[in-house]
Amino acid sequence: MKYSILIGLLLSGLVFGQISTGLSGWDIYLDPGHSQKENMGVYGYSEAERNVRVGLRLLEMLRNETDIDTVYICRTDDIQQVSLAQRSSQANILGASWYHSIHSDAGASTYNSTLLMYGGWRENGQTVEKTPRGGKVMADYMVDLLTRGMRTNTRGNYADRTFYQGFPDNHTNKYPYLHVNRETSMASELSEAGFHTNPRQNQLFMNDDWKRLEARTYFWSILKYHDIERPLIRILTGIVADIETGKPLNGAEIRVGDRLYTTDTYESLFYKYTTDPDQLSNGLYYFEDIEGDNVEMVVSAEGYYPDTLQVSMVDTFFTFRDVHLISTALPEIVSTVPAQNDTGVSVLDDIIIQFNRPMNPDSVTVYLSFSPEFTKRFIWSDQNRQLKIVPDRLQFETEYTITLSGQLTDNYNHPLDGDGDGVGGDDFVLSFTTGIDALPPQLLAVYPPASANDLEVRPIINLEYDEELDPESITAEVFKLERFTDKSEVPGSLVHYVVDRRSVLNYFPDGKLNPSEIYVSRVYPGLRDLLGNEVTTTKSNSFKTGTEDISVTLIDDFETGLTSNWWTPDQSGTKAGYLPATSRSENTEYVNVLTGSTKSMEIYYHWDVNASSWILREYLAGGAPRNVVFNQDYIIQVYIFGDGSGNRFRFALDEGTASSWPDHEVSVWFTIDWIGWRLVEWDLSDPEMVGTWIGNGILDGTRYRFDSIQLTHIPGAGEMGSLYFDDLRVIQKIPATSIADGFNAVPQQFFLAQNYPNPFNPETEIRFGLPAAGRVTLELYNMLGQRVQTIYEGVQPAGIHSITFNAAHLPSGLYTYRLRAGSYDAVRKMMLIK
Repeated sequence: MKYSILIGLLLSGLVFGQISTGLSGWDIYLDPGHSQKENMGVYGYSEAERNVRVGLRLLEMLRNETDIDTVYICRTDDIQQVSLAQRSSQANILGASWYHSIHSDAGASTYNSTLLMYGGWRENGQTVEKTPRGGKVMADYMVDLLTRGMRTNTRGNYADRTFYQGFPDNHTNKYPYLHVNRETSMASELSEAGFHTNPRQNQLFMNDDWKRLEARTYFWSILKYHDIERPLIRILTGIVADIETGKPLNGAEIRVGDRLYTTDTYESLFYKYTTDPDQLSNGLYYFEDIEGDNVEMVVSAEGYYPDTLQVSMVDTFFTFRDVHLISTALPEIVSTVPAQNDTGVSVLDDIIIQFNRPMNPDSVTVYLSFSPEFTKRFIWSDQNRQLKIVPDRLQFETEYTITLSGQLTDNYNHPLDGDGDGVGGDDFVLSFTTGIDALPPQLLAVYPPASANDLEVRPIINLEYDEELDPESITAEVFKLERFTDKSEVPGSLVHYVVDRRSVLNYFPDGKLNPSEIYVSRVYPGLRDLLGNEVTTTKSNSFKTGTEDISVTLIDDFETGLTSNWWTPDQSGTKAGYLPATSRSENTEYVNVLTGSTKSMEIYYHWDVNASSWILREYLAGGAPRNVVFNQDYIIQVYIFGDGSGNRFRFALDEGTASSWPDHEVSVWFTIDWIGWRLVEWDLSDPEMVGTWIGNGILDGTRYRFDSIQLTHIPGAGEMGSLYFDDLRVIQKIPATSIADGFNAVPQQFFLAQNYPNPFNPETEIRFGLPAAGRVTLELYNMLGQRVQTIYEGVQPAGIHSITFNAAHLPSGLYTYRLRAGSYDAVRKMMLIK
């Protein structure tokens, strides 16, 4: 502590260059927030590290460019550990004139804005500033200059208690909210300069000159507060980036006169934060003390055309000039579907051509030919890097040739390099042969597997096919789930999904099955593929339920709070080997019908197949789900809609003691080798189910909470796709009880099943269950909430009931149907298509 004070005192008398006068007799205490490497950023560069360096840059400017009396700073490196109380106490003892606390912020990866806070609260309908005053005025200057300097937006300047507790007429506590404002005896404020959890911002924070830029805005704010004229400014800065992708360029050279600036590279900086040379970049250049009102700037980078620009300098602020360079790379074809000389290609398949850079669609259309010709349409995506050719129908057992002429061009008139030899102007020829499909859909996999025992009493039946099914062939008659003893049917909802041109049928029983009983799933004749090949045999599969039911403690059903509770993958700080398109979002189409869910969490992944390692961490950061605590007597479960990619998933937990959460442990990896819904679980009492990450690989804590969902790529597995997660929970097993003598008897609880079929035209079946006799009302509503029709109203005995609803008189559209029976009130959606 004494060391950092002494540094401030000794250096305060050193003066260099142009001096701004007017600060003599005034001093400032700089507080770079946090210590060591606290508050880690998204790419491993922490808030604490950047804060101290911004503080040191500001210290240098104040003592070298002004006549300030003294500049104090509470820490000068990444080793010192300084508490909040030590900072405020030191500033008070020193009798500093001002206290400036330097921070950056954290939140969702899309957030990036500035914020200033001075000490204040609400009293009698007015905002009151702490005494001594001045923090508000200084912060007004800072938030303006900082925001413009960072070229972002701002949340504004607030009295700190109003920022955190709103604007009532009177706050209960009439003193500053933040410690650094509350416990200091001088005017003060705190700055939040962007988000270290924002991927773009975190990479800029790594650059030392970016920290100079930020410090310069604080320096100018101090001058303005003291009515000191700002000296003539000659700072030229900006970002050099690829004009097509917008990605900042590493190693770009910017020359102004005889001065040269090279943007950061993996070797010069980013190796500290990643093992992937292509992952990080900021493209920042920064020149101070530029001479002349108009300067010539020459920008070059390997693999890009150089550019020469004339820049008019700004006297009163930064001169920002971004530069976008054009790549010299020729357009090439990266991949095709089908592959070159492929045989047996389905006549229903689309043809996909992937280019390495954006193409000129008009040029491609002119210089693209087919032999033999067929009716088709073109769909461009990936910023015109991918062309999908959608044929109406190819011919069976026919050889096709697609020729892309060397005359076609990209957006910058570069000719196609068809053979990839670095010289443009040559053709690319794709040849493939179609096959003949005379086979009906083949059932590839069934869950539960044949003769499975000890199954959960409410399973999801999963039927996976080798091709896409004709939706019109999926009727109520093609699938039944039955009790083996009396062949009574188990009511439920049959839902059809298509994943990568394959169909999966999921059957969701309306209620629990009987314990210790054999059930049979039967697929009857009638299913067809899109070419009309029909299944003519019956497939049966049996399984036996176990003796136990479950007691459920929900962690997250993903119905609310997804964006506030779960960080995006980039935001977690643990990442490797995936591309920027990777994302987390809410989904309403792929949901767990078993629990009546209406939303799930979708993780779209896009792996960089050339990376050396892969990890995606979807982190649970807060909210009620973060507060669910359990021990090793529990089993953690989640429903996953798989994509059959062959990539892997695992659970990660915080492992804690009575007072803290010091460790992280993970499950073993689960291979996603199925499509459709599947329940995945980790029995915490089984030591063989524990994997290795950053813990010791042993569950030896006293309590646990959920940390994250983690994904990894397996070489050769799917490169991109979506997984859906629903009903994350912990459970304990309890003895099961029989629901009754079959599903045709009285259910244990009310239920309203999903109508079947859905979508439908014109009829559909609606099932519901009543544990006791009573009056029932079943109504239909449109999406404006208007009641369209009462489907049924009357008294029904206890039991399971079925009503056939005919909608021939209604227009196509999305509707909801509502069941009210006593205190039970449930709503589901249905789709009418005509």
